[in-house]
Amino acid sequence: MPDDTRIYDLVSYMVVSARNLLDETPLYGPFRLVDAASRLIILLDEEGAITPELRELRDKIETGKYSVMQDQEEFRAYLDSLITVIVDKMILHQGKGVVGENRHLNQEESKQ
Repeated sequence: MPDDTRIYDLVSYMVVSARNLLDETPLYGPFRLVDAASRLIILLDEEGAITPELRELRDKIETGKYSVMQDQEEFRAYLDSLITVIVDKMILHQGKGVVGENRHLNQEESKQ
């Protein structure tokens, strides 16, 4: 388990970001969310609790997150590419964890 200070750092970043978004440009919202995802992956990595796929996702986040400052359409394409990577990984691991459990629940619901 990461030390409480690191967890509070991430949580405070997220809460302060939420407050700041009330007065900031709307494009900062998506940036702050992907930055928080990157920070979470770093925290998990330091605890030895991530897969190489998550490390690769963090690298992709870091590579493109600042494109928000250059071109909105480029940032949109970057976010779409991150979603594609995440969905591909979820499909690959569909029998594991939450994704697999949700799929099972959806199959059960459709039988009823």
